Amino acid sequence: MILDTDFIIALREERPAVVRKAAELEAPGAPLRVSVITVFELYVGVGTGSKPIENQREYEALIVNKPLVGIDENLARRAGVIEGVHYASNEKPQLGPADALIAATGLQFNEAVVSTDEDFTSVDDLDVVSP
Repeated sequence: MILDTDFIIALREERPAVVRKAAELEAPGAPLRVSVITVFELYVGVGTGSKPIENQREYEALIVNKPLVGIDENLARRAGVIEGVHYASNEKPQLGPADALIAATGLQFNEAVVSTDEDFTSVDDLDVVSP
């Protein structure tokens, strides 16, 4: 499963439903992956926060044992198509490049995206797990 940025932030905030879902997902031992774009988004929060060292430590503790998924040209192409479909649609929400890359990562690995962001449910053929 691909952990979205919003899910990791909510986990750091110790939201009860998110903490329960994280424990449930880790129990069977299935890989919980993190996209490098999620690392980027988390570190935007480190850079803008009032406690950057504390923020960095807490985020690193949450992702340290998770395999990181990089961005290659195939993932970029797939994300571009997803972003374009949403951009051209009058019904689908605008995802933005980061969420399009995270959605493409889920599709590429044939794994659900774990998120508190409902926008992912609008991505065609993407499985989404919410707390």
